[in-house]
Amino acid sequence: MLHALAVVFALLAIACMLVAIAGMVTGRPGPRTGGLIRALALACFATAVVLNIAAH
Repeated sequence: MLHALAVVFALLAIACMLVAIAGMVTGRPGPRTGGLIRALALACFATAVVLNIAAH
């Protein structure tokens, strides 16, 4: 169960980073929004790591 949640959070982190990279390339979101998206991606990645460690 925890592994499945870790995978979901990892995929969410990947999606956030893709959105952040696309935003940096196009220049669409402002600096604050881009930072927020990157912070969300980092939080999702950290959550996935913690869940993966807890599953062992």
